[in-house]
Amino acid sequence: MAAPAWYRLDNVGKFYASQAGSSNQTVFRLAATMTEPVDAAALQRALDATIERFPGFNVCLRSGLFWHYLEPAKTTPTVQPETLPVCYGLHTGPKSVLFRVTYYQRRINVEVSHMISDGRGSLEFLKALLAAYAHERYGAPVSQQPYPGTEAAKTEDSFSAHYDRDAAGSTDQPKIFRLPGWKTDEHFTYLELHYSATAVHARAKTAGATVTSWLIAAVIAALRAEMPPSERNRAIHMDVPVDLRSLFGSTTLRNFFGLAFVSYTPGDTDETLAQIAAQVQQQMTDGTEPAALKRRMMTMVKLEKNPFLRMAPLFVKDLALDLAAWKTAREVTCTVSSLGRVTVDEAAAPYVEGISALTSPASLNFIISTYGDDLSIGISSRLISLRAARHLVRLLAEEGITGFANVNKEAAEVDHDLKEAQLEDRLLAAGAAWQQQKTAAPRRDQGRVGRRS
Repeated sequence: MAAPAWYRLDNVGKFYASQAGSSNQTVFRLAATMTEPVDAAALQRALDATIERFPGFNVCLRSGLFWHYLEPAKTTPTVQPETLPVCYGLHTGPKSVLFRVTYYQRRINVEVSHMISDGRGSLEFLKALLAAYAHERYGAPVSQQPYPGTEAAKTEDSFSAHYDRDAAGSTDQPKIFRLPGWKTDEHFTYLELHYSATAVHARAKTAGATVTSWLIAAVIAALRAEMPPSERNRAIHMDVPVDLRSLFGSTTLRNFFGLAFVSYTPGDTDETLAQIAAQVQQQMTDGTEPAALKRRMMTMVKLEKNPFLRMAPLFVKDLALDLAAWKTAREVTCTVSSLGRVTVDEAAAPYVEGISALTSPASLNFIISTYGDDLSIGISSRLISLRAARHLVRLLAEEGITGFANVNKEAAEVDHDLKEAQLEDRLLAAGAAWQQQKTAAPRRDQGRVGRRS
């Protein structure tokens, strides 16, 4: 299938293209754990076949006078053993391909720049790659149905195609609780928690909530443990990306999602997990109504359609979009995404043990995915301390749910981070004690009503 000479970026891709060349690029990572060690030669053949079906992924970012755009790469990238850090930046120059495929032991990793696709679109690419790999490695029949739609439909900017200016509207923002703690701009922590999907589903059902709502409630309870008393009147405010393809009948593999928001203000009372889950379930029901999703989606597109911004040169657009992205990130405590229950082509299913997902973090990000009975919670964090993750693991254990964890760091790196986190904890405790002592101490001028003349 011949690729077009160039592609437009979608609305969200334009926001992320303003990060091009920086260390803050947003990258998705989807990983499939196979039953046997990966055969690199078979994986390369599978990638070649997959790119023929999805040429819109094999692209480089180019810059015009007014907008960035995408240009097909000259060749298909070579699969590589995994050596780079997780979600390492993909764009380093005009010849940089905006996805990579790596392998490590039994894992196949697909990393995709948010400039060209979201989690759902990237998942479709991974599923096609796994079906092709099963065919190349094991001779499995290629029973996968072609992904629906033409190449133009697969690479459509569905935000613009379905834009309705009159549907845009603002959303009231509460006072946001922002996670405290020291952050790093280089050595992010990537953590996978793996649990029995059956066990989690049973606990969620008992609480009368979906798995996603119940796990969001668990994250809220974990973050609540991080809140000092003086901050408990602020909201733990999360954005939850929601796939818009079914709502608008789109088959695009570019970014196409809306945002549902979940807010919870703890106040003075520690409600139970079931009580929090009931509130989250109601907010998710309301937030995923078509009218609510459309209103927020149109608001996202409205900035791009601003006539003054459209006429501005590229460097002005990049500054404006980067500022908008920074402002948006400050309006949430964290992000929780869910890929739901993942299935792969029946030809590949016997050779796949699990699917997990991660993304480079703005601060703290969670991605939930389920394959078979394996439920994975991918945690990405700029925070040096892993207190929030520890609170989440402890809370799930109290609910009778235990599992195992994978982390991207060696033992020495974990020890180093623990020492820094312990120092941070001691300084925070000393600061809190000093503040408490200062508040409790009587003032010297207490009782005075005026100044002596």
